[in-house]
Amino acid sequence: MSSCLSGLESDLERAIERDDRLVKEFLQRNNLEAVETALGYFFIKESVHEEAEQIENGDVLGVYYEIRTLEGQLIERYFDENLPQRIFSHSEGGLVPRAMNFAAGLAREGEVINLYVPSYLAYRDYSFQQLIPPNANLNIRVKYAKIFSEDELPEVEDEIILSYLMENELENFEKNPDGFYLKMLDEGDPESPSATAENVIFFTFELFQMGEEETISEITSESNPFQYGLDRTGNLKFLDLSLGGLKKGAELEIIAPSYLAFGKTTQVFPFQIRRDLFFQNYIPQVARPFEPVRMKVKIVHISG
Repeated sequence: MSSCLSGLESDLERAIERDDRLVKEFLQRNNLEAVETALGYFFIKESVHEEAEQIENGDVLGVYYEIRTLEGQLIERYFDENLPQRIFSHSEGGLVPRAMNFAAGLAREGEVINLYVPSYLAYRDYSFQQLIPPNANLNIRVKYAKIFSEDELPEVEDEIILSYLMENELENFEKNPDGFYLKMLDEGDPESPSATAENVIFFTFELFQMGEEETISEITSESNPFQYGLDRTGNLKFLDLSLGGLKKGAELEIIAPSYLAFGKTTQVFPFQIRRDLFFQNYIPQVARPFEPVRMKVKIVHISG
C-alpha cells in the first residue's frame, strides 16, 4: 500500500515539475517578464487602476476573458463588453479554472491580467473533445470588470428574467413578492386537499437553465413521480414558496433566481464543459450560479 501511494505521489510531483518547466520555458521563449506566485502560476498586469476597489475574498465578480492553451489553441473567447458579464464568487471552489479565481485577489475592479497557468491550476488531466487537451497549460487574459454588491445581484437576475419574458413574448407570469415568477396553467382538482408541510407532494417536473432547451433534471413519469415534503432541510426555496396550497392536478411554470434555487454553485468556463464536469463528479451542481432556472411542474398526488 505504501509503495503504491509513494508511486502516485511521485507521478504527481513529476507532473507538477513538468508543467512548471513548460510554463517557464514559454515565458522565456516569448521574452515575457511575468511575476511568479507562490501557488505556481505567473501573471502580468495589462492595465492598472490604483484608485479602484481591491477585490477581496467573498466578492462576487463579473468578468470577460479569453482562454487559450500555451500552444495557442483557443478554448473560449468571451471578451465582447457589449455582452453581459460572466459572474462567479471569489471564494473556495468558486471557479474552474482555479487560477482565474486565485488571481482575482491580485486585482482591482476593472483591471486586466494575463495569466500563465500550469495544468494543475487549470483543468488538470481533464479533456473535452477537441476543445481541451489533457494536461493543458493555459494562457488566460481576464478583465475583472465589476464587483457586485449583495443588493445588486437580485436586480441583475430580475432584469435577466424580464428580458427573457419580453424577448420570447411570454405572458401571464406573475412576480411573487419573494422574487420568483409563476404562471398557473391549471389550478387542479378543487376537491383535492391543499398541500401543506404535513403532506407528501408527488409531482413530475422538467428543470431548465432559463433560456436553454436541454433539461438540468427531469422526472416525467406520472407512475413514478418525484416525492417532496415542504419546509425540509435542503429544499429549493422557490419550490417551498410555490407548491404550498396547491391541489392534485395543478400545473405551473416557475422562473426563479439562483438565490431561491441552487445558490452560489461553482462557476465553470467555458459553459460548454459544465455538464460533462458534473457527470464526471468534478463539480457538485449542473445549474450555473447567478442565473435563473425555469421549472415546469404537475402535481400528481398529495398524500396526508
